[in-house]
Amino acid sequence: MDARGSGHTLAVATWGGALGKAQDQAFFQPFARARGVGVRRFAWDGDGQVPANRPARGRHAWAMALMEDSTARIACMQGQLQRLGGAPGSADACSVPALHDGIVLAWDRGRVPTAPRWSDFWDVVRYPGKRGLRKDPRSTLEIALMADGVAPGDVYALLATPEGVARAFHKLSQLRPYIVWWTTAADSARIIGNGSVLMTSAAAGEVAAQAATGGRRDVGLQGAQGLDDGLSWGIAPGLDAGERDRARDLLHYMAGSDRVARFAALYRARPDDAAAQPLPMDAAFWQDHLPDLARKFADWLAAPA
Repeated sequence: MDARGSGHTLAVATWGGALGKAQDQAFFQPFARARGVGVRRFAWDGDGQVPANRPARGRHAWAMALMEDSTARIACMQGQLQRLGGAPGSADACSVPALHDGIVLAWDRGRVPTAPRWSDFWDVVRYPGKRGLRKDPRSTLEIALMADGVAPGDVYALLATPEGVARAFHKLSQLRPYIVWWTTAADSARIIGNGSVLMTSAAAGEVAAQAATGGRRDVGLQGAQGLDDGLSWGIAPGLDAGERDRARDLLHYMAGSDRVARFAALYRARPDDAAAQPLPMDAAFWQDHLPDLARKFADWLAAPA
């Protein structure tokens, strides 16, 4: 997407799917019209590294990027983001909060009439069919422990121990033959919408957007035992003064109450379940443990089933 203005262009790396489209409508296009600064948006998959290590120029050079809070913390420590204030190592040193996106259990209502939980997600005898999980230890290991009976409030304390890590991978191994992996939020909505899986962990906003546009299946969203994932904006280091000022201007623009309200109307990041108490994803935990757990996760994926 390229929302063009009459002056300079600002390259922004963000999610694709419904989230990116909502950002276009609520933020980028109005900003381009108001400031005369074009916004060129391209999607990245939100993995544990900042996108493409930011080439200095070319199609995938970026000035701003949306990322999970844990990714922002790690990128800040590695000098891959511009410091914006706050003490070194603090949560706000290099990033500005953008939104909280829910990771929930989505299921095919046509085949499972009542709302399942993560323990049911693992029950392929009672509920035969494929399951979708994110190809990333973040969210996937938390879900595995909750499916194994761990209370949400105990997940991170347990996952910080070798025994907890082993327990999570053992639980994943039980389900492995049935797993369809997804890497982007839009993919999570696609595989449940097209019937590739019976149930999946999924970005709530993407599934809700798919349903609003006439998705092919009646998909339910279970918020109980869901996860609350914080997303933040980071600015690339080494920008010239003009590009840095334009990036900061866009950050201030997106914080306007009318724009925030417009975005919230376009993208529903949580299911309509007032009783649900999602588990906040612990960005500090993942800052400390993601490198090690990502290696273990890659080794587990590569090992014979």
